[in-house]
Amino acid sequence: MISSNLLTLCDDFQGILLDAYGVFWAGNEFGLLPGAKETMEQLVSRDKIVGILSNSTQLASKEIAKYHQHGLIQGKHFHFFVTSGEVAKEVVSKRELPFPTPRNAFWILSGDHPKFSSHQAIFQDSIYRETAHLDEADFIYISIPHRQGEDQTDPEMFRSEIEAIKRTNLPMLCANPDRFAQEGNPPQLVVRQGSMASMYESLGGTVFYLGKPHPHAYAAAMRHFEHYHISNPAHVLMVGDTPETDIRGARRFGMSSALLTQTGIMGDRIQHQGQAAIDALPPHDQPTFFLQRL
Repeated sequence: MISSNLLTLCDDFQGILLDAYGVFWAGNEFGLLPGAKETMEQLVSRDKIVGILSNSTQLASKEIAKYHQHGLIQGKHFHFFVTSGEVAKEVVSKRELPFPTPRNAFWILSGDHPKFSSHQAIFQDSIYRETAHLDEADFIYISIPHRQGEDQTDPEMFRSEIEAIKRTNLPMLCANPDRFAQEGNPPQLVVRQGSMASMYESLGGTVFYLGKPHPHAYAAAMRHFEHYHISNPAHVLMVGDTPETDIRGARRFGMSSALLTQTGIMGDRIQHQGQAAIDALPPHDQPTFFLQRL
């Protein structure tokens, strides 16, 4: 059964955890999805604790400031914001990478994307430094993929680059497991870090993931919920548009979940594949609820 409104599902939950892209946000050129801001405000007015858990590699403060410019206000529309970038910053600052780093050096794959903040914010104040020479690095950090500042829609555009660096067998750090994100107006799917990591793994490379669906991200969100006296993940509903990240991660962490069917990644799949897109979901990506839109 597909529900038409999140407000009809929220009564059984103390906390609501939202993905950003495809849930209330349709990309930097499109902005907020219609009705999303109003729904978020109503959730807060109903005394629900609303958190945002995004695979963005930007720091949370930057994302909060961006959404503030679009009228989405912390305290009025949501209570806290967790990004993969914030989680990655904590991991590197605590030196919790699961591989040896004798030189404390990393090499950047793809370089800075001109439309987003630099990766340097993640590594600032850590022991790790960037090197321009791949052979001097302990690991590879995957930045936002682009070609001369432009997003790409086909991951194969990057295959030769991935094959070239595989010779090093260096581990990769992927702070955004999403393979695609929606950008542009109208929104279209563009390649993101998860596609690069997946290609590297297919060649036999090792990748350390942060962000949804991996537990670091959900644990960080739960630490925020605990400030509002919500300590049981079963009392939180995760709302997302991507089965492989939002829904899979919530299931693993013991949260209920709602998958959107008219916006975001799943909305795009249903538009092209119809009911087959839902029928193809494996058990570990099945949501508790289906929801048309936020």
